[in-house]
Amino acid sequence: MTEDKEIQQVCVLVLDYGSPRSLEDVKEYYTRIRRGHGPSDEELQGLRHKYECIGGQSQLMESTAWQVARLQEELQNELPFAKVTVVQAHKYIEPLIADVGKELNHYDTVVVLMMNPYGTDILNASYLEPLKPFMNDRWKVVPHWADAPTLVSSWVDRVKETLCTLPAGANPQYVCTAHSVPLMKGITYDGYVHSLQQVMQSIADQLQLPHPTLAWQSAGTRGEWLTPTVEMVTEQAGAEGHTHVVYMPIGFTCTHMEVSYDLDVERREQCDHLGISYVRVPMPDRDTLFVKAMAHGVLTALLKEG
Repeated sequence: MTEDKEIQQVCVLVLDYGSPRSLEDVKEYYTRIRRGHGPSDEELQGLRHKYECIGGQSQLMESTAWQVARLQEELQNELPFAKVTVVQAHKYIEPLIADVGKELNHYDTVVVLMMNPYGTDILNASYLEPLKPFMNDRWKVVPHWADAPTLVSSWVDRVKETLCTLPAGANPQYVCTAHSVPLMKGITYDGYVHSLQQVMQSIADQLQLPHPTLAWQSAGTRGEWLTPTVEMVTEQAGAEGHTHVVYMPIGFTCTHMEVSYDLDVERREQCDHLGISYVRVPMPDRDTLFVKAMAHGVLTALLKEG
């Protein structure tokens, strides 16, 4: 985008999964995830139990709302010749992606930013599909933003603070986690895996962390998924005599169900069973460096021609 005498109207559309706002939303939310097939009574009870364990709802909606508000401030400062508006839409909870997208074509430019920094064409497709009827040459897509320098800086700062809490003589295993994906014939996730490995190694290099491991979590119950799983890596840490497992959920952007339950409840229980200490690095819920990484992705897309 180039500077013009007229104020440019720029909209950034931020997309994420969304999360139930209350226990009453759980059934509809998971029915959408399952493409219209609702959970059984037993499955629904299990899902509600998970949310009850973390206080009734995850922090996703609150945290992303804060990140979106700060992103608008950051971009407005970077683009003084434009009027920047940042809006949110969710994949499985209102406001839904298509409902928001259809209202945006009065803007001079629309930039679509998915909250997954490690996006690939395959992973992004389900977010972009509902927008196809509305997209034209004034729309731009941020395909990924894992290369934003402040993404690593954001994690380095929080990991460093966490390491200061470990006792002298600790022998920790460092485990970076990300959401698993199903293995399907003809589909490769090499770009996703490589981006995560690069971020993990950059964090490890800056903090001199020995032998970090990338582990996959929150897999579905059907079919084959990426390995090693976080359960496997935790079990191995116990067998190798580590005193602590330091979990760094670099594949996630805030404290949602996969962090609050799948790690803070399930992995903590596993660590307790193994006799090792559970440690988790705080998420970038209200981290301004993380917001700058989001802005980097948007600005890169705006500067790209075509």
